[in-house]
Amino acid sequence: MDYNYLLTTEYDGEIYSTHRINDFTDAAQVWSMCRDSGDAKAYARYTILDPAGLSYTKTFYANGMVNV
Repeated sequence: MDYNYLLTTEYDGEIYSTHRINDFTDAAQVWSMCRDSGDAKAYARYTILDPAGLSYTKTFYANGMVNV
């Protein structure tokens, strides 16, 4: 099966998980769930790669700062 989207979660610079997602609707739903620093001590970074090769990143810091 081919996957169109790749979502990577990093906690404090270490890859925590990778999800391969087939369609846009599922990718958008998973992307919207990335909204805090999770179990990270300093920061969590979420990166999604789309079929065109473009990547989008959200970074959530434990102190509450957000970088999108």
